Amino acid sequence: MLAKNVAVGKSDASIRVRRFTVIRLLLDHLVSTPNLATADTQPVSPIIQNGKEHAESHSLAFYGDLNPEAILMEATSLCSRRDVSAPGGLGIWQAPIAPRPSTQSSSVPSVQSSSRRAVQDMVRSYLWNHCLPCRAPPSDYAVLKRIYFEKMNPIFPIFEDPSVSSVPDEPIDILVQQVVSLAAAADPEATQHLRVSPNGPLMSRQEFCACLSNSVLATLDAGLVTDRVWLIRLSAALSLYTQPTNAEEADIPALLNSRAVHHAHTLGVQMAVDDGHPKKHMIQTIFCCVWALDRITGAFYGRARLMHERDVGWDFDECIRAQAPPFRLLLMIINLLDKVIGLYCPGTRPSQPVLVELPIFEQMILDAEALRMTSSCLASLEIFYHSVAILSTQSPADVASSALPQPATNSRRSLAADRITSIVGEEFAGQVSYMPFIPYAVSLSLSVSYRKMRHSKVPMFRNRGKQAFRKNIQLLKSMDDMFWKSKTMVAMAEQVLNEMDKAVASLAQENGLPDLSKKVEPVPQGERPEVQPEETRALEFAQNATEAGNEWMLFDAVPDLDLFGHFDPTFDLGAVDAALVGNFDFGTSTNWFDWHHQWG
Repeated sequence: MLAKNVAVGKSDASIRVRRFTVIRLLLDHLVSTPNLATADTQPVSPIIQNGKEHAESHSLAFYGDLNPEAILMEATSLCSRRDVSAPGGLGIWQAPIAPRPSTQSSSVPSVQSSSRRAVQDMVRSYLWNHCLPCRAPPSDYAVLKRIYFEKMNPIFPIFEDPSVSSVPDEPIDILVQQVVSLAAAADPEATQHLRVSPNGPLMSRQEFCACLSNSVLATLDAGLVTDRVWLIRLSAALSLYTQPTNAEEADIPALLNSRAVHHAHTLGVQMAVDDGHPKKHMIQTIFCCVWALDRITGAFYGRARLMHERDVGWDFDECIRAQAPPFRLLLMIINLLDKVIGLYCPGTRPSQPVLVELPIFEQMILDAEALRMTSSCLASLEIFYHSVAILSTQSPADVASSALPQPATNSRRSLAADRITSIVGEEFAGQVSYMPFIPYAVSLSLSVSYRKMRHSKVPMFRNRGKQAFRKNIQLLKSMDDMFWKSKTMVAMAEQVLNEMDKAVASLAQENGLPDLSKKVEPVPQGERPEVQPEETRALEFAQNATEAGNEWMLFDAVPDLDLFGHFDPTFDLGAVDAALVGNFDFGTSTNWFDWHHQWG
């Protein structure tokens, strides 16, 4: 029954988000500073502190020198200190001023206080009864946790393993369990552990992930968590691992990324701290996670970057060197991605072909000291590396759809796309870390094969592109119950293949050739009717061509045939071109939901 109550569909998800938005607005209207945390669970941000952590300590706030308050605070407060990110500093760290005691008598009844308590009780009751219970039982969570910390957290260490069970059954610990389960659910090994109640029924990935995503998002929106360090961790992790389910949720991952960046800027995570700071490594790791996520969001969702090097006080090379080898290797790839994104910024379309130089991936592994990484994690990062390689070439707009692309562009894209398809579908099938950049990479590989199939003038290359196109469709189809983009790309690509089969059947009939769109069943040798040898060879010829998926018979008969020019006029081929070829351009990623609406 619990699984039935907490499993929510698309409409329930939208209603829940709107419901908590209304509740949040009501809270803001009733009190200027609502606080849903009780006194005994009030979190203390441990990020920027002088001295020891204790229950009464407050996190410091950063005030830049452009803020007039900084001058007065530095001159009048003994608790302020200058930052160390640059000679002379860029501002000060200041402990917040304690609020003055209220002059209002505690015996005077307050209408606002009673209203506030009533709303708080309603929100807390809903969260504890409907949102926080939505989590995997201990036996299943143990498996999901192992998957996450073996395959995902080493690559993107937004959580520290001991912190997951530091305070059991507290809201933050429950939220971490939910996000960890959400991330691990994409792995094939997790299929038998997608439950939200002991001995409850198994759920589909979509149901399980929708339940967890909506629960975490509702809890964060309600303000139950006030510790900004945990708000950064949870917002960043949810941004990376949640998957929208409808057009209204399309911007949620980007919104969560902006929240993580906002809280990071509020705490001054982007500013360097003293070498002797007890939390320096943790601060560096959180900063690197948010910085990397901001670049990933820019690539996946066509968003502007929110963190800029000119605002950062850290030495990037120092921050990267301080990380564990798997995360260090990811950051090195993200650094390459950051350079590639610059090719796609508005107004930067080149007049001449541009090729961003990339180091050899093997050398990057050595530089990151990542030789001891598991092969599956290395393969996952290699997939991401090849995604960046596909995007690292930019051609002028007038030749973007040319049949003969630039030599460097063609060779780099083709090799990278083949490696992505091979790693995901053959070499490490079912073993990679199923993070969001896996379907993103396969989608790019699909676009490369589509371009070859669509524009090549040589039948052999066109057929080769079609075979790669089919393989990538099957890979995306195996992930479409977890990743929204996979579902969208599969729906569109399958309709393209259907139209191709229709066109081939029609043209084969017009040219007097066997209909290659139909499967020719083999006939046992002893049961074959008496036919002329020529007829036998024709049947075998058609059967072999059909099994191989080749249209080369048709192209041999009409070598300059444009198969796409014979599609049904009602089929919107221009939209397919814009979607699949435009997949190389970050800005079109925001149209995934429009594509899904059109292609079903």
